[in-house]
Amino acid sequence: MDHGAGPVDLYETLQVHHRAIPEVIDKAYRVLVRKYHPDVHPPGRRAWAHSKMTQLNVAYDILSDATRRAEYDASRMLGRRRIEVGEDVVVAEASLKCFNHPKRPSVKFCWHCGRPICEECFRGDVHGHTICVPCSILVEREASWRPGADTDDRARARRPGAPMGRLGVLVHYGLLAILLAVLLWTVYGVAIGFANTPQQALMLVAGLAIVFGVLVIQRLTWRVICPACGETVGHAGFRTNAPWGEFLAPRPICPRCEHCFTSAELNQTFD
Repeated sequence: MDHGAGPVDLYETLQVHHRAIPEVIDKAYRVLVRKYHPDVHPPGRRAWAHSKMTQLNVAYDILSDATRRAEYDASRMLGRRRIEVGEDVVVAEASLKCFNHPKRPSVKFCWHCGRPICEECFRGDVHGHTICVPCSILVEREASWRPGADTDDRARARRPGAPMGRLGVLVHYGLLAILLAVLLWTVYGVAIGFANTPQQALMLVAGLAIVFGVLVIQRLTWRVICPACGETVGHAGFRTNAPWGEFLAPRPICPRCEHCFTSAELNQTFD
């Protein structure tokens, strides 16, 4: 594989087969971007890495476009497998323009998406890697988003309503106890129906009751720490401060600072 400017084969540049599907080309491009991005190389090799990124972007721009790829494949069939990727070639020059502003020259490559960006689209560094404005927005949303939540922070604000308080907690666990009692009674009746003795049925129900009791105790003692204010809160705390409209599924919001917990934060339990 060529490491500098000059004639290159686009499929060799992306290290894919000439019959690779678009998904494979996209995946190979992103993997190679993270390997050859200038941010991951020492200063002495960044010029070489920039050249590699130029080749990758030229190859991806052509092979990711169905029309341009068909034209390139036709030229390969005629024996012209390689194209020039030098600074004086029009296609290379076009690939060095900002992806969001085609008339502006690029100054960096985004490590997250691999595309060339201009000064205006450069957002900064994330964990030591260059990132563009659109990718930084996506990263921020992924960090704060949880399943079922709206991506807009203002839309995620809790709806007004009277909080459930201790009454909501009592009602919730009271209904849970009734449900478990009905379930245990049903299990007892089914066990008797299968010609088991009352003692055997009671032993089965007692075993299930112990399992359910452990699960309820675990739910009552479960705690997480709010990353914003350090408050410890559990399922009962979430339900106490939630409105009655969220009785079936109260949203995990800190009662002190109203921080909306993400799924990752909920999995980090309090020891």
